[in-house]
Amino acid sequence: MFVEELRLIFSRIRNVVILILLFLVPIILGLVVDTFGAHKGNGQGPPFFSQITQNSAFLSLTSLVTVQGFLLPMAVAFVAGDSIAGEAQNGSLRYLLVAPISRIRLVLIKVSAGIVFGIAASAVIVVSGWITGLLLFPHGPVVTLSGKLITEAKGFELSLFAALAVGLSMISVVAISVMASTYTESPVAAVAVGLAVAIVSEILDPIPQLSGIAPLLLSNYWQAFISFFRSPADFVPFYKELLSQFCWLLFGLSGALLNFRNKDILN
Repeated sequence: MFVEELRLIFSRIRNVVILILLFLVPIILGLVVDTFGAHKGNGQGPPFFSQITQNSAFLSLTSLVTVQGFLLPMAVAFVAGDSIAGEAQNGSLRYLLVAPISRIRLVLIKVSAGIVFGIAASAVIVVSGWITGLLLFPHGPVVTLSGKLITEAKGFELSLFAALAVGLSMISVVAISVMASTYTESPVAAVAVGLAVAIVSEILDPIPQLSGIAPLLLSNYWQAFISFFRSPADFVPFYKELLSQFCWLLFGLSGALLNFRNKDILN
């Protein structure tokens, strides 16, 4: 059932288009920087932006930071929000539940598949960034944010780990979107809820007066992967991110299961 769900997700044209668009982000960013330079913004820009022209490794990292704020949550919410509401809307959910599968297992499969899509989307961005970076910019040993050199292979390894970290940071968006998907038969509404929660979290996160509740926000540790590129690498923020995402996963699953276990499926 899980493998079949993954096949459905990655074979749908709209999801393939989403992955293609994400693949294009590093290409567009790389071409812009190659044409206009990385220092035309008076030092402004996302983390790693000013280092893009120094080493090809930083294009993929800058792309991750760029899409993590909106494009990636939107893509993940789009897939996760459609997971159950879409089935209900087209009438296939009722027939799916006739099969010998519990509703709890169905929700767990939908959430797990959404998480896999988020990780795959992040990996697509990193791979595209590395390919584009190698074609446009110098490559070789990578200078970390602490000013120390690491090998190009180590830089690629950390980039893949960064993709995994960013993919896992979307667990909360998946959980909220799937939960919303059990409360409505409109995929658009479920997607909107998941994306709205992510956006509100990002708006509230930098407000100093709300620093006390910041660790509770789903986006608080989204850029924890940046600490991978310090010397020595700092994984503590990533561990905090995993704990935060796990808590949001429990919240989303609880809300989804409490509603979906006894919900009447009329269509």
